[in-house]
Amino acid sequence: MDWERQGDLFDPDWTGPEGLFDAQMPLPFPTLERQVPFQAIIKRDGRQEPFNKHKIARAIFKAAQSAGGQDYDLAEHLASAVTIYLTKRLGAQAPTVDQVHDAVERVLIHMAHGRTALAYARYRDRRARIRRLREGDMRALLSELAEAKHEQEALRGHRDALLVRTSADTLSAWDREKIIEALVRETGLERPAALMIAVEVEQQIEKARITTLTTALVRELVDARLVEHGLDAYRTRHQRLGVPLYDSERIIRGATADTAGQSPAATDRTLAQMVKKEYALAQVFSTPVTEAHLRGEIHLHHIEQVDRLFSATHSPEYLVRYGVSLTGARDFSGPAKHADTLLAQLLRATEVYQELFTEPPQWDALNVFLAPFLQGWGAEQIERFVRMLVYEFAYRALTRGAPGAGVRLCWRVPAWLRGVEAIGPDGAPSGKAYGAYESTAQQIAWALLDVLAENGEAVLAPVPWIEVGTDFGLWPGAEGFLNHAARAARHAHYVFGRNDGSPRAPWRPANVALQQVTLNLPRAAYMSGKEAALYDELDRLVALAAMAHQEKHDFIVGLLDETGQRPLSLLASTRDGRPYVDLSEAVCLVAVDGLNECLHALLRSEMHTSEEAAEAAERILERLREACRRHGERTGLRLAPAQNNDAAVSARFAALDLQAFPKTAAATLKLESEGDEPRYSTGVRAVRGSGLSPMETVRLEGRFHERLAYGMLTETALPIADASESTISDFLIKTLRQTSNEHLTFR
Repeated sequence: MDWERQGDLFDPDWTGPEGLFDAQMPLPFPTLERQVPFQAIIKRDGRQEPFNKHKIARAIFKAAQSAGGQDYDLAEHLASAVTIYLTKRLGAQAPTVDQVHDAVERVLIHMAHGRTALAYARYRDRRARIRRLREGDMRALLSELAEAKHEQEALRGHRDALLVRTSADTLSAWDREKIIEALVRETGLERPAALMIAVEVEQQIEKARITTLTTALVRELVDARLVEHGLDAYRTRHQRLGVPLYDSERIIRGATADTAGQSPAATDRTLAQMVKKEYALAQVFSTPVTEAHLRGEIHLHHIEQVDRLFSATHSPEYLVRYGVSLTGARDFSGPAKHADTLLAQLLRATEVYQELFTEPPQWDALNVFLAPFLQGWGAEQIERFVRMLVYEFAYRALTRGAPGAGVRLCWRVPAWLRGVEAIGPDGAPSGKAYGAYESTAQQIAWALLDVLAENGEAVLAPVPWIEVGTDFGLWPGAEGFLNHAARAARHAHYVFGRNDGSPRAPWRPANVALQQVTLNLPRAAYMSGKEAALYDELDRLVALAAMAHQEKHDFIVGLLDETGQRPLSLLASTRDGRPYVDLSEAVCLVAVDGLNECLHALLRSEMHTSEEAAEAAERILERLREACRRHGERTGLRLAPAQNNDAAVSARFAALDLQAFPKTAAATLKLESEGDEPRYSTGVRAVRGSGLSPMETVRLEGRFHERLAYGMLTETALPIADASESTISDFLIKTLRQTSNEHLTFR
């Protein structure tokens, strides 16, 4: 038979059983009933010829050979699969030649023979062109040449528009030279051969009309070309393992800035996180969200840990009631009988939650929940227990490189908890309300601050969060406690609770956040030009953030399973008929960054230089809150306006904007000193070096805290260099009474 004729590919004698390949082909067949196989093929001139399956096998084998394959038996099996597919599609109806070709390509792709499918399609296209020219006249030839010229002109413009998503989370213009450099550096291939490969890959991409590529896809296309040219040894050195082999080696050897001096366990995490980041951008988030992140319009926080929730404030009462469970929802130890056991459980639970959330865990009202275990202890015993607690937290933070866990300390038992019956040793009700243990709780808080102040900056954890309520000054001993806390001023966070918390089951976590998406306000201002237009752009960005949150929510749902079979099963475990984490209650943070530079771009004025700018900032945040409410109702998510507090995100936005809007961004950015890394003012903070006093800073930023729901934080210098404890305490009380500031720390 004439091999070159692609129309005669069928075997009328085939009556073999079907089903051998069914499990491998997840194809949308219209019926599951057994069909009578077809007996003929319809050629292009309308004639019917007997079906010959072996011609399909030979065509597949020839394509496989060009892609490096040598298994004719496999080609026969694949031809049988094609026959099964066509039978299920058409029954006894004879297929056309083109239907057969389409079936071959579809089966090859669905059965993971992508390179063979590519070679088959390339050969099919070449034969079709030859056939058109043979059967046509001079006008057909001229039409073909005109089409080729048109394609070349179009492709030239396409090459200029082609973008590549790099491993550095940016979009770069297509550059053939980067392929050549990578081949020479990573495989040792000679430059002329590398140039040939790069040109062929570029031509293939242009013909496919792709506008945005990933470095992973480019690498796969290069690998396919290396195989086609018989350069398999070079392909092996160039292959991708989730992370390019070249990068993997540098990470493992500690030869990158991020891994220098790290342990093997740390490089494990780095490699795994790079793979997860690629997975998140390719699979979890849609193309509009991914490209907005890469362009720097928004920032998806912790995408390298996409399979975790963002943050939560955990209750020690959960441990007191139920003990500790491990990942997989396996019980580890029951309720503690003694304070030392409870401490061990607290440390273990901290490690568990660090694996399930991207932000460091916080323990709510720790001194209050510890009090029933330490009731009746002397000052020396309490001091010894607290010292052990601090040292164990600090040791784990130092040796494991984990961020410091936070502990919230309350001088008074919070109102929502004061009348609740306390749980004590063995997880049993104590018969008294938590308010009855307030004196012991105060002793614990005092001793913990003593130990932290004694060790200074050497202690990385626990990070104390001091709760300062609106009626703080009316509490007996409150001012003395605040003076005492000021000794740990450089470590402590001060939270000015404008409300005393909402009632909830004391063992359940509070402030559970699914994810944070930060909006680049300066970029929005550059694109808008005017405040009125900015609001439209802000609404577009919030819609993108809502889309990202919906996609993350849907992904996380698949990881929650209380049977213990999923990675986040522990968070789905139920107690008293309630899951530990209820996703319907989790907030989705829509944070802002660079508010100060946004104002500068719009008004040529900064928030601290004019009341007009400060009022404009308030209007922008009001529009943010309204957009969150509207898109939250549309999606059913709890979108919450927030402040970004990650300076690395501010630097990333600034760097990307300097590339996209070099003149505008350079005019907006102000570096504190020569050589400083360009970055925007983080969140809604005033620019450093503004000349504002500490009190002016907390008062100004407090105006913006009122319009946000999460993440509000002011970082300010001490009111006076080497300020006394009483000076710091007075400053904090003044902040509470005279500003709307929600949260501050001293830098």
